Amino acid sequence: MIIKILFSIIFILINFLHADLLKENFITFDLNGSAPKAVVDFESDNLEKFMKLDDNANGIVSWKEIRAHRREIEKFVLSHVQIRVDGTTCGKKITGFEVYRRVHQSYIKLYLTLSCALPHEAIDLKYDLFFDVDKDQKAFVKIKDNNRSKPVILSGRKVEVVLKMQQKASLWSAFKNFLVEGIWHIWMGYDHILFLMMLLIPSVYYYRDGRPLPRRRFKDVLIEVLKVVTGFSVAHSITLGLSVGDVVHLDPTFVEVAIALSVLFTAVNNLYPMITRHAWIMAFMFGLIHGFGFANVLHDLIIKNSNDFLAMLFGFNLGVEIGQLAIVAAVLPFLYVLEKTTFYKRFILYGFSALTAVIAILWAIERAFHLSIMPF
Repeated sequence: MIIKILFSIIFILINFLHADLLKENFITFDLNGSAPKAVVDFESDNLEKFMKLDDNANGIVSWKEIRAHRREIEKFVLSHVQIRVDGTTCGKKITGFEVYRRVHQSYIKLYLTLSCALPHEAIDLKYDLFFDVDKDQKAFVKIKDNNRSKPVILSGRKVEVVLKMQQKASLWSAFKNFLVEGIWHIWMGYDHILFLMMLLIPSVYYYRDGRPLPRRRFKDVLIEVLKVVTGFSVAHSITLGLSVGDVVHLDPTFVEVAIALSVLFTAVNNLYPMITRHAWIMAFMFGLIHGFGFANVLHDLIIKNSNDFLAMLFGFNLGVEIGQLAIVAAVLPFLYVLEKTTFYKRFILYGFSALTAVIAILWAIERAFHLSIMPF
């Protein structure tokens, strides 16, 4: 009965992540030219709830099929975006349509030219694209104006915002918004969660001659976990800062494949122990790769050289740490208690690790060859 409950929870969690993974939209205003411009980015999967794109009914929407519905998509998006500048409603003309891959998802980018003057007082934006079917979606709004940024996050609970030109962006507001985003990103990043789980599950053991033996004291388990989590946190903080600061850059596809392989390695290491001591070193090394994955998200949200750049970066990174610690705090006591049962080693250490290894292999193939294999 307990085993059935455990695997039911895993199944429900996987489906929850697939169904409710936060979709991210991006709206960028460029005020550095002679007329205001805007760019709208969104995940193409969002459109499937509103229009039929899969013309050949093979279950996969190709980029060719998306482009074939360009006019329908443009009309739909424009109907959900309203822009006023200094009290005057702006006409909107789409001057570009692009389908591209962002990390391992297909995105659509629309380029808009606005028929109004550059703002002196405020931009009033109303944006409710996809919010009527998913109030938890988010839209990240930023303004490029001589290296100043005014980051705002919209959702189904907040669809309209007034961006005042003369008002300095609040560092606290930027920090708070990106703190929350960091927490949600780690909670919704199931590859990061599975990697963390693959590190936590064997933390209740120590190894002797390649055999896992239980740690008797919770204090010993906690010390091991703190070392592992600290190693992971320090590493991804380093590469997150270096990447977002444009000091080091890696190809996003390479990073996402490497993250999948890091999940695979830790899962296999649970099945066939290769690294049985100093797990924090393994967490640190792979944490460097995960930091680039976090940076791939943050690159789209902030503007470099802006006054609140550091507030956003620190807020996001701290949010990731808080979210990560929340997962550890929720899971670790259960792992410690369940380790004392007869099925922990067979069904959690070995069974769950084997399942994770299969998922990681499929992720790696999917991300390397831009396929759609996994339902999540």
